[in-house]
Amino acid sequence: MTIESIQNKKIGMAATIGFFDGVHRGHIHLIDELSEIATEENLHSMVVTFPEHPRQILQSDYKPLLLSTPEEKIMRLEQTKADMCFPLHFTKTLSQMDAYTFMKEFLQKKLGVQLLLVGHDHHFGCDKDKSLEDYKKIGDEIGMKVIGASALQFDGKPISSSRIRRKLAAGNIEKANNMLGYLYSISGTVVHGMQNGRKMGFPTANLGPYCDLMQIPCNGVYSAIATVDGASYPAMVNIGFRPTFNGQDNRTIEAHILNFSEDIYFKPLTLQFVSYIRSERKFNSPNELAQQLAIDKDTADKTIKSIIQL
Repeated sequence: MTIESIQNKKIGMAATIGFFDGVHRGHIHLIDELSEIATEENLHSMVVTFPEHPRQILQSDYKPLLLSTPEEKIMRLEQTKADMCFPLHFTKTLSQMDAYTFMKEFLQKKLGVQLLLVGHDHHFGCDKDKSLEDYKKIGDEIGMKVIGASALQFDGKPISSSRIRRKLAAGNIEKANNMLGYLYSISGTVVHGMQNGRKMGFPTANLGPYCDLMQIPCNGVYSAIATVDGASYPAMVNIGFRPTFNGQDNRTIEAHILNFSEDIYFKPLTLQFVSYIRSERKFNSPNELAQQLAIDKDTADKTIKSIIQL
């Protein structure tokens, strides 16, 4: 969607702005609130988001940890109740705008925003110290209604992308998924590995090129759902450095897909994490590891079957 296409519609907009990493339950709560307000005000609802992390533009060597790729984020935003999603590419010029200029010259004049819903912890403009009350004062001055949004709570605190990343980094998949509202996933391509799993009777699909900015859950074994060729299967996933085989320099993500024997090399694979089973550790021998993997496999199978019918 272009600015010109929005201007040609000549319709008033109620908007909210944010990076929306992961499009989690807190974001959905905000967008639902936006949709309700827009309907009450006879306006169209618009989500304005940045495909790239703003710091990547200002700091070329910065690598954020993300909950969703830019493509996944836009797809999820387009599935919300908002009438439209506007991807705003962050630029150095944009970074130099203060809140007043951004609200008046861009939101109001270019996008036709008449009402702005501000997330509970969101700030914009180069003058980051601005508060909701400051935004409301600017709105009064330029003729834009500004409303502060409520926050969705989980375990007594607002849901946020940073909280979810911390849960994933700690291996707390269940709480991360609860705040996301869906199973956390990583997608890539199946590549050849060291074949150690196959030798022990647990062949694995090694997840190859995937978005290197994604937040990877902590090292360990997980129950997961593997999707390939449009079909989904229960799986056991190991993340780590394979210490039993003297370790590797590169961290790997390997999935043993249960009751599956097809050749899927170089095919797209998505892994949805269901639960954390155990930490990664070094075993005395491959045979000892194989015995543990049999237990892990049974745990993964039972866990997935207890909550999802595949």
